[in-house]
Amino acid sequence: MPPKFKIRYFVLALILIAALFLRLYKIEEIFPFDFDQQVPAEAAFDFFTYHKITLVGQELSFEGFFLGPLHNWIQFIPYGICQLSPDCVPYFYLIIGVITIAVLYFIAQKIFDTKTATITCLIYAVSFAQISFEGGVNSNYFLFLASTGLLFCFYKYFLGENKYIVFGAFIAGIAVVNFNPVFIFSALAFFLFALIRPKRSVLVFIAAALAFLASYLPLVVFNFRHDNILLNNFLNFIHQNITSEDYLFRSMFLFRDVLTPFFSFYLFQSSSLIFSLITLVLIGSGIYLVLKSKNRLFLFLPFWIIFTFVGFVFYKGWVPNYYFQQVLLPMILLVSISARKFFWIFLTFAVIFLFTNVSRAINYSSWVNYETKKKVVELIINDTNNQTYNLYNNLPISLNTGYPTLFKLSKKEPREGGKNLYILENNIPEYFLKLKYQKAFPDKQVEIKTISFIEVVSVK
Repeated sequence: MPPKFKIRYFVLALILIAALFLRLYKIEEIFPFDFDQQVPAEAAFDFFTYHKITLVGQELSFEGFFLGPLHNWIQFIPYGICQLSPDCVPYFYLIIGVITIAVLYFIAQKIFDTKTATITCLIYAVSFAQISFEGGVNSNYFLFLASTGLLFCFYKYFLGENKYIVFGAFIAGIAVVNFNPVFIFSALAFFLFALIRPKRSVLVFIAAALAFLASYLPLVVFNFRHDNILLNNFLNFIHQNITSEDYLFRSMFLFRDVLTPFFSFYLFQSSSLIFSLITLVLIGSGIYLVLKSKNRLFLFLPFWIIFTFVGFVFYKGWVPNYYFQQVLLPMILLVSISARKFFWIFLTFAVIFLFTNVSRAINYSSWVNYETKKKVVELIINDTNNQTYNLYNNLPISLNTGYPTLFKLSKKEPREGGKNLYILENNIPEYFLKLKYQKAFPDKQVEIKTISFIEVVSVK
């Protein structure tokens, strides 16, 4: 093997090692096991216990809208390996994340060059925002992987291989149906930009449209089984969102308060003015280089971001920043192209990027994490001494999820009228908390044990 190739793979190996270390360091603290993680846990429980499989996944923020089932089905693998325990889930996503880095490297190297591929993978591997997306274990995480597949199919299609427009459409359909419906803007950008290639085939585009629609089949079956519930909810959604709006104001708001801070935070763990300006300079110089190259494939990168942004300008619903996860790939590539071209940009960017993200990963702490919830459940189960118990969850909404599923998986769920009582509290000094419950239960023994940020009140 030539020395040049040895150096390339050595650098890639270092990036993969760094990615593993940063992801493993606080993996159970990053994994929240809140509402988004309960849904696939319940689906896995039903599948392995009752051999029941659902045709829909998680319900969306608009009531009555559901994702497709694929994200739940994917997690059957870690839940099956760990006998329904969530313990394996964050490690399963870690493996997918590391594999994604390797796949991203070879795709970016093939489309662009080795230096661009290396910088791109370094950003993906070290960005703590990306690590959080993986540790958060929700369907949005797969949007980056879908974007990578979409870009590769686009590249192969522009080389004249028509079948890849069909493959790309199938990937887009999977993402829109199963991971996040707003990926529809990336799918449309993919189809529209594909039209500029000469020697287009109508039959190929028809096949691509059918490949895209194929992912809707589970939802269609579910819809007809439940009296057109999904169709009726979709019509209600359209009716509620027919309103007029100041599109200029909305575009300024989305650019200033959503898109730019999201990209800036992804790169530098900060959305302050200085880091936002650095982010815009990096992306802007990348766009300049792409326009200067006049390479139609490269032009797809800024088009992808701009088209998605414009789509959200006309979208009537709330636009949280994570909706732009679908355009992280073109953003990272534009930054990489800029850093690869100008050494002083690369050096400045690398120093700031590595320092902000590595320090954030090392110093990270969270009040919402699986590790704490698991310890709370284990404490209560062990403390009951096989007696029945009841549980009151007096935690705020941001902290109170996950517990019912964990007790269910432990096969010892709380029940009304149980012999013992446990109450979960948060951020109340132990002395005042104990005094409060001693007054409420004067004839009972009250004990308090603290696990991280949770006070477990035992009343016996």
